[in-house]
Amino acid sequence: MLKIPDEINNLCDHCLGRIYANLGHGLTNEERGKAIRIIYAMNENLSYNEIKNMDCIICNNIFNNIDKFVSIIINSVKDYEFNTFLLGTRVDFEIESKDKELIEKYGKNGETIKNELSREIGKRVSEKLGKDVSFENPDISIIFDTEYEYAEIIPKPIFIYGRYKKLERGIPQTRWIHEKEGKSVEEYIGEVAVKYFDGSNYYLHGSGREDVDVLMLGNGRPFILEISKPKKRNIDLRNIEYEINTKSENRIEVLDLRYSNRDEMKRIKEKTGKKIYRLCIELENDLPIELVKSKLKSLEGKVIYQRTPLRVLGKRSDIQREKKVYSIDVISKNGKIIELEIMADPGTYIKEFAHGDEGRTRPSISEVLDQKIKIERLDVVKILDSEE
Repeated sequence: MLKIPDEINNLCDHCLGRIYANLGHGLTNEERGKAIRIIYAMNENLSYNEIKNMDCIICNNIFNNIDKFVSIIINSVKDYEFNTFLLGTRVDFEIESKDKELIEKYGKNGETIKNELSREIGKRVSEKLGKDVSFENPDISIIFDTEYEYAEIIPKPIFIYGRYKKLERGIPQTRWIHEKEGKSVEEYIGEVAVKYFDGSNYYLHGSGREDVDVLMLGNGRPFILEISKPKKRNIDLRNIEYEINTKSENRIEVLDLRYSNRDEMKRIKEKTGKKIYRLCIELENDLPIELVKSKLKSLEGKVIYQRTPLRVLGKRSDIQREKKVYSIDVISKNGKIIELEIMADPGTYIKEFAHGDEGRTRPSISEVLDQKIKIERLDVVKILDSEE
């Protein structure tokens, strides 16, 4: 049996219908409220006009303002590119409190005023703009404050996949880590991209990182660029790629730009592909090339144990890592200067693998050659896919 609320003469049709939102499939709350009011009038032998409410004690007739709210929202999103949206609402604390008490009083199966407002306003916005509502992955989220009549627009970030080459030494990967080192890879890429998307900020998420004095060559390092709060979403990435490469003046190069997503960003940061390095070292004492080759071959296939390097010990925890060296080849030798190509696990400290870091990396090139090693230069020449 439907219990008619004592407050029926003080409730609008929306608030009356929301109390029994689980009844009457296919009806709106407003239609449900009108139906309840008609049943009550018939039971009490009253005319409908005698019980038709004019002033609602719960919502203060807020539903009469929906067209006004929709106009404010449409004006607020006019500068944003989007295909899908999700709308939520905030209401006055007093309205929300009275609404909660009413629903709990009549069985706790009703719908909150915020839910109905969000749905009804969202339907009108969708009809006016021809945009779809998405509950899973909207391009923008809209939070409308009904008390202050203000729409907060929260765009979904843009994610762009690409690879970068670093062609000049002294360039850090990110702006946060080496603020005093000059312009970073992140800035060369992000400053151009954020302008195209009219975003508020940008963040580069790389598949690992190279030291500031190390080049990144070959096929480049995979990265995801995240653009926060973009107003534009439909940009030809070829234009961005061209401008980045032009403005960087051969300091960095980006390639293979395409749209991506948050899931790929997470995978990129966890990528475990091997890396191939080109290392140039100077020996303390000259050795015949065949002896160098034979001694270095003993390191192939070996697991090396690396304590956190002394050069970063103040910034990172002192732990021991196990990394594998898969191959090490002598590319050239000119007196004491030797150029090597090394394939190793990602995250291997190659400089420390060369000079031993005062015994914190073992075995090392320095150890097997039984002499001190000086690093001349180090470059990353290829990042392999995980399955390679």
